[in-house]
Amino acid sequence: MKTQLPSVVEQEPGIEPVRCTSIQERYLDLQSHSPGSSLANVAMRWLMKGAVRDQTIQKALDFLAGRHEALRTRFERSADGYSQIVVEASPRLSLIDLSQLSSDRYQAEAERLASLEARAAFDPVVAPPWRTTVLRRSPNEAILLLTFHHAIADGWSVGLIAREFAAAVEALERGQRPDLRELDLQYVDYAQWQSALLASDGLPEERQYWRGKLSGLCPLDIKPTRQRVLDAGRDGEIRSRVLPRPLTDALQALARREGFTMYGLACAALTRALGRKLETDEIVIGTQVANRDDPLLFDLVGPVVNTVVLRLGIEAGSDPLTHARRIRDEVSQALANKALPFAEIVAGIELSDRKDLPLGYAINFAAQAANVETSQVGVIRRGALELVSLPSVTTGCLYEFSFFLVERQEGWRISCEYNTDHHVAAAADTLLKAWSEEMEAQADLVESDREGWAPASKGDQPSGDIATPVALSLERRLPSRRPTRPYFQPCVLQSEGKLPPIFALSNRSLYYPLVQRVAAGRPFIDLQWADAAELPPLDQDSIRRIAADAVRQIRAHDPIGPYYLISLCLMGNVALEVAQQLKSLDGEVSVIFLLDTVAPGYVESMSRFDRFLRRIQLTDRIIPDLIARVRKVRSGDMSMAAAMSQYSIVRNNPLARLIGRGGDAPRPRATNEDFLNHGLMDYLLDARALYPWQPYDGEVVLFRSSKSRVGRLFERGLGWDKVVNGQLRIFDVPGVHDDMTREPAVATIAEYMSWMIDRREGRWSAVRSAG
Repeated sequence: MKTQLPSVVEQEPGIEPVRCTSIQERYLDLQSHSPGSSLANVAMRWLMKGAVRDQTIQKALDFLAGRHEALRTRFERSADGYSQIVVEASPRLSLIDLSQLSSDRYQAEAERLASLEARAAFDPVVAPPWRTTVLRRSPNEAILLLTFHHAIADGWSVGLIAREFAAAVEALERGQRPDLRELDLQYVDYAQWQSALLASDGLPEERQYWRGKLSGLCPLDIKPTRQRVLDAGRDGEIRSRVLPRPLTDALQALARREGFTMYGLACAALTRALGRKLETDEIVIGTQVANRDDPLLFDLVGPVVNTVVLRLGIEAGSDPLTHARRIRDEVSQALANKALPFAEIVAGIELSDRKDLPLGYAINFAAQAANVETSQVGVIRRGALELVSLPSVTTGCLYEFSFFLVERQEGWRISCEYNTDHHVAAAADTLLKAWSEEMEAQADLVESDREGWAPASKGDQPSGDIATPVALSLERRLPSRRPTRPYFQPCVLQSEGKLPPIFALSNRSLYYPLVQRVAAGRPFIDLQWADAAELPPLDQDSIRRIAADAVRQIRAHDPIGPYYLISLCLMGNVALEVAQQLKSLDGEVSVIFLLDTVAPGYVESMSRFDRFLRRIQLTDRIIPDLIARVRKVRSGDMSMAAAMSQYSIVRNNPLARLIGRGGDAPRPRATNEDFLNHGLMDYLLDARALYPWQPYDGEVVLFRSSKSRVGRLFERGLGWDKVVNGQLRIFDVPGVHDDMTREPAVATIAEYMSWMIDRREGRWSAVRSAG
């Protein structure tokens, strides 16, 4: 049985049409030339587990449509081009009951309906072009189908919608209104900003790069592997291979060792495979970039994704690693110039000899990493609700061959969508096999002798601030929105080296003793709190906003990674969020090193009585700590202001605050805490209590002062075992909290950090076996 809620559309009074962005115009043009085509569709599906009522699903969709203007947008065309109009519209929900079918028939029918939904075209002029279908198997299980026109959503948007849908359902099932953070901007704001940017010719360096890069390009000729039909369409089929977990693990180990992303390794393997099978020494590949470097765009629903063109050469006789390094450098340069819209990148350039390709080029490659908000790949959990990502259904083939890499629990899945009107399945299978063989050749490098391996050069990677100019121009264009504030200022403690960098979040003086011990051959940059920084409003997004600024500055220095993060005390909670955001941008955080940091939610989850009891038990350290700090003041290791700012009775006293601002000149060496930022500690304590942390699926090392109390209310792991789903290591270091970055504690920290870094980068086993 199928029921459907029709969409009711009315234009809101006073809403002016806004010119569409470049990517919207591209897909709207594609739709107008082929009105019945589904090529502009984005189709995703999830297995939905948990008792969720149909009316709750409808309410959650209504909430999302009210929250995101893009989901209430239709389009119109005039002589000047396409415009978008925000309207009032109820989301379209279809409910299909398949509960009476046997298991086999249910699976077959679900596949058939998913394919039909994905291939049903939209008319973006009539109503907001998206729909939801629920294939109900039982009260506790269903398949959720979400289909969008590319003019209102990209892949990032669909993932965001799925996460917010889960959060909304969980809240509504508890009888509460969904509580999601206020959006910084809507898609029409972004469209107006992009229009102003392009009108001002604000990307001269990008234009120059692409003109030079694509100059003299010879179109790639791909011969069909089947006889063409007279009325060739764009039907597609997806063929896939799952890389075994040992192969996946070996590739990830190589990526960590050499400073690659999985995208870079896979792209290098693919180009070698294509060069071999297509008998060419140059491959032209289109690839998609999220284009969301600025945190203002993280929660934005709408097509922000851009396509860039990779012109990649293949040198005869080059080994897999040399080729991969060269491809990585080429990709790095392309990504540094990704802000120019695809239409302007390829203006006047013939990418293929084929005239019937919708986007002008024949081969595409994309990668999709794990969902960083979950402990499992492709799983979203909110309360009793669980959404499990299912393999995509083709909406038609824009290219001759589209390759993509998706991380699954069983390993990376490599896939090829091919145009069935031009090619046979065996052609796609042959290319997939060749791609897999090249990946196996890369993985063989992990087992080879590691003693002589050389770190990959980062000399040709883009440097300087990549994201900030875009962010600043966006803020100027949107003065009524909350700006992304510069909370940190970078201090380069070690600039030389080509190994993956270490980023610290705290006062630079804390890390000087570590630099010489662990930063040989790698940059060490401290993001210290800016003197003029204004604290953001205190709410559940406070830590997220602060972390977003750190992420922007980290990516400005090194947009690829991998990265190491280190932080002391309360700022370690910010480091956790920094790692989450870097992962969401497909960056790799190798290890987070935390120094005496209490995990978010640990103290806050205790009962009021336990928190009171914990506070009472801590009072026995007041006198010993005071004596130790007085000694440090006398020896010059700590200022009086910094020593007294450790106590809330002083931090909250306006007179003491005034005295602290006027004294302490000159500043003594190795100041442990800056009294000028005394309010930051209290602020971070309050922000941690409000921070809606998510499980972290990565590697964390906790350095814990050996003098710290251990007991029922003082877990040795400081609560991190509840937060870290990856590997958590705990090391005790000599001394008290204030001495974490002094001898002998710093020697212990440096030893374990060096061991962990060597192990991650593949040197430890070789060094140990040689010794």
